[in-house]
Amino acid sequence: MDTERDAEWLAALRVKFNEHVAEGIPRLRKLGYNPFQFLEMVERYGDAVGATRHLLAQPGHTSYGFRRLLELGRLEDSVEFAVCLPWFTELFRISEIDEARARLLLHEFPLDARIRAAATNAPAWISTL
Repeated sequence: MDTERDAEWLAALRVKFNEHVAEGIPRLRKLGYNPFQFLEMVERYGDAVGATRHLLAQPGHTSYGFRRLLELGRLEDSVEFAVCLPWFTELFRISEIDEARARLLLHEFPLDARIRAAATNAPAWISTL
């Protein structure tokens, strides 16, 4: 195991997670949701990974953003869903992934079906990392 290479790979994956989250923001704003509280957390915790970890550290608590996306029928745009995507799971602890899954499933989100659908259109960058 090459720890330096692994650290570089995880750093690159972290950048991709941040890009994934940032790319969704204009779409959310068009739907009428401005995730300013999450963006403030990104500033406070250093990046989208840190902000997401903070959100997931509160078991059973759903954020305003999660509830808003639920109202809009857009939980696939939540960071909880992003955490569950196979190409991002290595950034998170098992307990964080479990919490993200639990929140989505609690609201009857078809998680496994959506993950399978997302996997059919996996990002091209996966093969380059």
